[in-house]
Amino acid sequence: MKHRPLTGWLLAAALALAPLATSVRAAEPVVVAGVKVEGNRRVEVDTIKATVTKKGALYDPRRVEADVRALMKLGFFSDVVVEVEGKADRPVLVFKVTERPTVREATIVGNDELSKEDLKDTVEVKPFTILDLVAVKKDVKRIQEKYVEKGFYLAEVNYKLEQLPDNQVAVRYVVDEKAKVLVKEIRFHGNQRLSSQELRGVMLTQEGGLLSVFGSQGTFREDMFQRDLAAIGMAYMDQGFVNVKVGRPSIALSPDRRFLFVAIPVEEGEQYSIGKVNFTGELLGEEPLLRRILLTRSSALFSRSKVGQDLFAIGDIFKDRGFAYANVTPQTHVDDKTRIIDLTFDVQPGIKCRWEKIEVVGNEKTRDKVVRRELRFYEGETFSGAAMRTSKGRVMALGFFETVEITTKKGSAEDLVVATVEVKEKATGSFQLGAGFSSYENFILTGQISQQNFFGWGQTLSLQIQWSSIRQLGQVQFVEPYFLDTRWTFAFDLYATESYYTSFNRRAVGGNMTWGYELSGLAPFWSFARRLEDMRVFGTYTNEYVSVSGDAQYVLYNQYRSGSTSSVRLSWQWDKRDNRIFPTSGFFLTASAEYAPPLLAPSAVFGQKVNLFSRYTVDARVYRPLLFGVVARAKLTLGVLRNWDADHAVPMSENYYAGGINSVRGYRMLSISPTEQVPRNPYDPLAALATIATGGNKQAILNLELEFPLVQSAGIKGVLFADAGNVFAAGVWKDASVPYSLYKSVGFGFRWFSPMGPLRFEWGIPLNRRKDPGGSGIYIDQPIDFQFTIGNFF
Repeated sequence: MKHRPLTGWLLAAALALAPLATSVRAAEPVVVAGVKVEGNRRVEVDTIKATVTKKGALYDPRRVEADVRALMKLGFFSDVVVEVEGKADRPVLVFKVTERPTVREATIVGNDELSKEDLKDTVEVKPFTILDLVAVKKDVKRIQEKYVEKGFYLAEVNYKLEQLPDNQVAVRYVVDEKAKVLVKEIRFHGNQRLSSQELRGVMLTQEGGLLSVFGSQGTFREDMFQRDLAAIGMAYMDQGFVNVKVGRPSIALSPDRRFLFVAIPVEEGEQYSIGKVNFTGELLGEEPLLRRILLTRSSALFSRSKVGQDLFAIGDIFKDRGFAYANVTPQTHVDDKTRIIDLTFDVQPGIKCRWEKIEVVGNEKTRDKVVRRELRFYEGETFSGAAMRTSKGRVMALGFFETVEITTKKGSAEDLVVATVEVKEKATGSFQLGAGFSSYENFILTGQISQQNFFGWGQTLSLQIQWSSIRQLGQVQFVEPYFLDTRWTFAFDLYATESYYTSFNRRAVGGNMTWGYELSGLAPFWSFARRLEDMRVFGTYTNEYVSVSGDAQYVLYNQYRSGSTSSVRLSWQWDKRDNRIFPTSGFFLTASAEYAPPLLAPSAVFGQKVNLFSRYTVDARVYRPLLFGVVARAKLTLGVLRNWDADHAVPMSENYYAGGINSVRGYRMLSISPTEQVPRNPYDPLAALATIATGGNKQAILNLELEFPLVQSAGIKGVLFADAGNVFAAGVWKDASVPYSLYKSVGFGFRWFSPMGPLRFEWGIPLNRRKDPGGSGIYIDQPIDFQFTIGNFF
């Protein structure tokens, strides 16, 4: 087969067709007698013929040139040559093509420091596609950029093509990683008023240290460094240095090519203060309010960030009153002699606007109404910036979306605004099958199927099973937060549990049903209700049968009592978390009162055992984001349990017990409890005494946590915690056996927010280890206790 370079096809065609072209001058028009294709293996003949001159068409050399360009444009061929056969007046065009090879595989070799996971998004050349060298070179550039991002500035990336049978190639991206280069030192020249430590504190680029092997500390990235230079200038401008100049930095590589030394020159200039602060424009009588909210004050140092915050705050005041296009412009008058800056905010509110239309986009699974019912602005109402911000927080708090953005655009008239709520959905369902090991529970098996956004309706449905040596659980839960599109909540819970306490076993089979209502729904009848956003009240009815057994049931017969519980619980809840599944800011408060009276216990009429009591509980949680993705959390749990009357003592199975991964970590599950000394044989007055954990009627537990990212891309976070708590018997408010009457622990762990759900691995260190009450002197608490579970704690 004849192959010629693409640049030579014109010459070949011209020589072959020269006699024909001469004869055409004096003869009839030349008609193409036929079209042949040679050299094709994968591309169909019909595909090629559909692109070129057809049989029976008039011959035109310019059309042949266009045919070759069209074939090359298809992207299937590396060369196309046209030859002529047959008679001069009835030519046959022969298109001889050379197909480009296909890619059998594309792999990266030499990547020892970066894993396949790190580089998975850098290669876009896929197997079984036509080889495209432009795409291959783009992949090389992306791999190079990824190495630079990770600190390997000297890494070299090339490619090679390995020829394989059947016109196939293997693309190899060859990496020579070389050594990772770390930022060894960051120096500043010319800084007198701000220390080098202060300036380094505003930079994302940091000097390398011992932890550099575990993270990005010490890594140099050009885009991040350019942001740092701007941040240095901002730091000076926030201290009144309005004429600061951050010069061109110098970056030097150490002789062994392992370290970078960065030097940044700074010209600080003079420091300026704020003089007069005034307002101009259409203030609409709001100047007293505007002056109260200002952060910028006369005689204070000029601060660019405070002025920026003031601009947004002033604009928000007018946007909250319906002026969607309010514009606030700062005007300054600088006196270089006195180094005073007079500042004037010019306010132009524009026209008052209304919402014309609200669009929801990006919700491929979630129904529109699930998003819309969280919005606090409505079509036809006056524009409100505050309502937009509140709505964004409420939609994000659902936990169904990775991002939520609300943007506006001009409507069909000057005073109309169209809002677009754009969401990016994330996985809300999970299928979990897990196994773990705990110091006390030994082997643990867990399984769970859950969907937080069932069929896109915003409902929650879950099936959970847990098994270990000290607890078993089977549970089905369903929650509908907006029953029949109203503000009513409906939920039910069916369960069967078995727990092994220190001195008895508790089995319970039952269920509950809950109705709730969002208090802001009362706004049409009670104007104050608008302030009760995110507050709900609930009523829950529970019916369960509890079976209790243990070695001391004949000694404490009145407390080891099986029976049924029929109770109603009234609760109030205020939920201001930014995300109900993985919160990082806000708070959650709930208070409840549960009553199990004789009126709800018809079993008592037939002489069956019933549990009668009243229980009062408070649960408060606070979340606060700190720097670098660190989140601080605090949780306080208080509870009080009372007998219903003197004739119905609360059985020990309903008392409070503390300890375990969801309570005071570091201590055995449900092992923190008041105890009683009872004879082992109730019929023998000289029998030895046994210590029985009977539980208490009061509990207080405090949990503190710092959660921080470890491997952001994999959803792995670390945690440091400190817990304190205790359970107290009736009539007792102190525990002399432990300092401050509280059992305390500290610990650490990590959490993996896996595709199966959140997995918790935690090691607790008890600070008040208990000894065997029998006098053996043996500690019953481990020096460090490992515990594992599935699900969130906070």
